[in-house]
Amino acid sequence: MNFTKVKRFMPIIIGIVLLGAFIGYRIVDNIAENKIRAKNLAESNITSVQTEPVGRRDITPQMIFSAGLEPVWSTDISAKVDGRIETMYVNEGDLVKAGTVVATLDGGDLAGQVMQAEGNLLAAESNFEQAQLDYNRYSELANAGAISMQVLDNARTKRDAAYGQVQNAKGSLGLVKEKEKNLNIIVPRDGVVTKRHLQAGAFVRSGAPLITVADTETLLAKATIGESQAAGLKIGASVKVQIDALGGKAVNGMITMISPVAQLPARTFTADVTIDNSDGILKGGMFAKVEIPVATKGQVLAVPENSIILREDQPSVFVIDEEGRANQRLIQVGGTGGGYAEVIEGLNEGEQVVTGGQHKLRDGMKVLVGAGGDAQ
Repeated sequence: MNFTKVKRFMPIIIGIVLLGAFIGYRIVDNIAENKIRAKNLAESNITSVQTEPVGRRDITPQMIFSAGLEPVWSTDISAKVDGRIETMYVNEGDLVKAGTVVATLDGGDLAGQVMQAEGNLLAAESNFEQAQLDYNRYSELANAGAISMQVLDNARTKRDAAYGQVQNAKGSLGLVKEKEKNLNIIVPRDGVVTKRHLQAGAFVRSGAPLITVADTETLLAKATIGESQAAGLKIGASVKVQIDALGGKAVNGMITMISPVAQLPARTFTADVTIDNSDGILKGGMFAKVEIPVATKGQVLAVPENSIILREDQPSVFVIDEEGRANQRLIQVGGTGGGYAEVIEGLNEGEQVVTGGQHKLRDGMKVLVGAGGDAQ
């Protein structure tokens, strides 16, 4: 009877055993999968970075100042008399030579005024010549006792008045001729027309600018520097000037002026850097960075500039420890030059600092170190 019951429940027992075996298999399999998943997750959290050892090298620090480019000289060409612009001979961008007539004002009846003034002068000179002849004749008669001294004095007065009329006529003629001359607007020196303020037909007042002319073959970069930096600058020193608008293109420049007196209240100085622009590539108003080298520091502890990141506005680097973890460390830096920064405090020679991938790191993260550089 017992055997019969067992036989009856055998399929159930077998099913339970098989179910248990299947469940056990799935549990083991899930544990294995979880281990693999955990391993893959751990590996995915490891960031690949590039490093370079802290080493010693020569550094020539660079002082960098922002500046705007401007012509070495620029001047407004103005009218000297009131008048309507009859003709404009130049446009913006035109090259002009000293003495070039760039515009002409309408003289109106000025030509007639010149002719009248010339006629007045001729008449005055004729009157003076006659008055002089009369005086000479009366003088001879007075010496002979033929006329009274009163008559001679009257002749002298008439002659002197005629002479005064000649001088007045000359002055009037000079004024109208100068006015006629000023109808032609002339540039005083070679340059480029950088601005045309008025068009033909416009009325211009005396002293108002018609055009602006500048020397663009030589440009100035005016850098504002602090009093502590001014002491390290020398007139005649060669510098590099990087032009942002030209993709950071560097051109050569020379310090030609350092202001002798600080500008208050900031106590800053202005340094003029002269740049040759004979090829015309540079334009006034472009933004530039002036790089001024100072004395080279020999074999100082240094790290690549691209390894330095800011933490709470303080320079820091990620240092790789023996366990392959990246630890962020504050450092004190000195001068920079040639892509490297002097380390004054915070690192030891030979330590590996992260030079690539550091912006993805957090303090204490596990990293995979790739190829790095060598200190020189």
